[in-house]
Amino acid sequence: MKKLSISCAALLSCSTFANDFIDKSSVTLTARNFYFDRDYQEQAAFPAAKDWTQGFILKANSGYTEGTVGFGLDVLATAGFKLYADDHDAGTGNLPRDLKTNQPTSSYGEIGLTAKAKISQSELKVGTLTPMNPVLVASPARLLPQTYQGVSLQSKDIKNLDLQAAYINKVNHRDSTNWENIKISGVNGRFKAEETDGLYYTGGFYQLNPALRLGLFYLNVNDLYEQSTTGFLYKWEIDPRTQLNTYFHYYRSRDEGQAKAGLVDNDLYHTHVELKRDNHKFIVGSFQHHGDTAFPYLSGGETGLLIDTWPGEFLNPKEKVYSLRYEYDFKDYVQGLRFMTRYTRGSNIYAPHLGGTNLKEDELDFDVGYTVPSGTFKNLGLRARYAIYDNNMSATANIKPVNETRLNIDYTWKFK
Repeated sequence: MKKLSISCAALLSCSTFANDFIDKSSVTLTARNFYFDRDYQEQAAFPAAKDWTQGFILKANSGYTEGTVGFGLDVLATAGFKLYADDHDAGTGNLPRDLKTNQPTSSYGEIGLTAKAKISQSELKVGTLTPMNPVLVASPARLLPQTYQGVSLQSKDIKNLDLQAAYINKVNHRDSTNWENIKISGVNGRFKAEETDGLYYTGGFYQLNPALRLGLFYLNVNDLYEQSTTGFLYKWEIDPRTQLNTYFHYYRSRDEGQAKAGLVDNDLYHTHVELKRDNHKFIVGSFQHHGDTAFPYLSGGETGLLIDTWPGEFLNPKEKVYSLRYEYDFKDYVQGLRFMTRYTRGSNIYAPHLGGTNLKEDELDFDVGYTVPSGTFKNLGLRARYAIYDNNMSATANIKPVNETRLNIDYTWKFK
C-alpha cells in the first residue's frame, strides 16, 4: 500500500507538472528567406552590401511549474545559411564575415537558453534576453535576431502598471554566434566606439485610462552614456471608422562615468501622429535634436524610435527631421495585401568633420507585403522593400547614398 501511495503521488506530481510546464508551452519555427542589396551610389570600399540567405528561428517556450513560485525554460535556436554572397561586397548583417578576408561564412547557428521564474504577475528571466522598450531594442531586422545576455524582471502585479528592469553584460549580434562586449555606435565618427562592462535599465508604462498610456525609462551604459525618456501615447476613436493616435517622447542623453566614448549631450523631442480612416493610414513624425552631439545608441542594433527608416537613421547633431508616411490595406479587394510609402528629410546637420554645419539627408521608401490569408499556405508572408537614400556629406561618412532592395519570404509553423 505504501508503494502504491508513493506511485500515485509521483503520477499526480508529474501530471501537475505536465499540465503547466508542458501543456501551457508554445513551439514555433520560422523559415526566413532574405535577399538584401544595398547598392552604393558614390565611391565606397565596396560597390554594394549584398547577400541572399536562408534562416530558421525556433522558439520553444515552456509554461510554469505549479506552486507559489513557478519555474520554466525558454529555448531560442537559430540557424543561417548562405545562398549567395562573396567577398567583393560588404556585409549586410545577415552573415558572419572574416575580419581579414571579408569571406562570408556558409552557415552558422546557436542555441540560447533562458531560465525563468514567476510569482503572481512578476517574472524573472536569466540568460538570453530580447528586450524591446524605448531605451533598448534587440533588433529583429535581419536574417536572425540580435540577443542580449543578462537578467531581467517584469512585474504587472499593480493594476495598469507594467514595470521593467534588467542588467545586461553581453550582446550577440545578428551576424554572429559569439557573446561580445557591448559598444556604443561610432557611426559617422560621432562617438569613440568604446566598450562597456555592462548596462542596466529600469522603467515602465502606466495605463492611466483606456486611451492614455504614460511611459518613463532610464538606461545606464556604464562609463559611456546614460539616457532617460518620458512620454505618452494617446488613442482617440473619433468614430467607428476613424482613429487618431498621438505619441510624444522626450529623450535626454548624457555621458556617464569615465565617458570613454567622449562627450554625449543630446536632447531629442520625438513626435508621431497617426490618423487611420477605414483602410487608409496617414502618419506624420518628427525628430528635433538639441545639444552638442548626436543621439547615442548601441552598436549593431537599432533604437526604440518610431521613425523607422532603413539605410539612413537621421540621428545627427542638431538635425531637424520630418517624416510623412502613408499606408493602405487592400483587404476589401485582396485579403492580406498592404502597401506603405514614406518620405523622411533631415536638415541642419552639424558635422564639420563630414563637410559642413548645415548638411542634409533624405530617404524615400516603398514597402509591399502580402500574407496568404487561408488554405495550405496560410500565413506565408511575402514582402518587398525599396529605398532611395541620399545626403550631401563627405565621402568619409559611413552612411552613404544608396538604392536598397530587400525581399523576404517568411513562414511560421505553430506546433503548439
